[in-house]
Amino acid sequence: MQATLVSKTISAPGAVSFKFNPEQIRISRRADTVNRPSASGNTGSPAGASGSIFRRATASTITINNIWFRGSGIKSDCDQLLNWLSPGGGLLGAAIGMVASAATGGAMNLAAKLPTLIFTWGPLVYEVCLTNADVNYVRFTESGEPIRAKVSIGMREQPSLLAILSTNPTSGGLPGRRQHVVSTGDSLQSIATANYGSPNRWRAVAEANGIDDPTRLRPGQAVYLPNPGEVAT
Repeated sequence: MQATLVSKTISAPGAVSFKFNPEQIRISRRADTVNRPSASGNTGSPAGASGSIFRRATASTITINNIWFRGSGIKSDCDQLLNWLSPGGGLLGAAIGMVASAATGGAMNLAAKLPTLIFTWGPLVYEVCLTNADVNYVRFTESGEPIRAKVSIGMREQPSLLAILSTNPTSGGLPGRRQHVVSTGDSLQSIATANYGSPNRWRAVAEANGIDDPTRLRPGQAVYLPNPGEVAT
């Protein structure tokens, strides 16, 4: 299964599939704790001191180094990664975000937020924002088109249901959920019909994936299918 990054932000649509999966993924998280000191300073042991008291925990950071992009068209994938590092996802996304902000009186300021992405690779599923991307083009055609690049990216996990609910190691999603990769011509209604026998179940699929506009499904996008207990009868 290919690793993929898919935007779930309306103003910054896009997807990047890693044709060559990374060799390793580093996931790091830190918890800050404090200890109340012992009432007595006459001993080197911590007798009387409290145990570790939790203060806060940082969001997980995900680092992927040395991913190879090869072939014609890799520049568009690399440009997409770089655009996701701008609020709104680039100039077009920023313009759309400003229009949305003006239309809602500032209640939805997409132009000031980095796009939210879904990173998937097998059972690994994270809702993230891209924090850095390092693109090193190393081979070109005679016309100057890049055809090979070594890429490293960093991501920071965002608050979501994916972070607070356990995952199903066989599906890569929430408990009991399966994954469907969108093909050309797919719609939420057709996906719901194929998996639940009724197009009316599309709303449950949309809610499970945080899809606000059901007409904006993109080929290559990973959609998670609610288990039967989550779908209204």
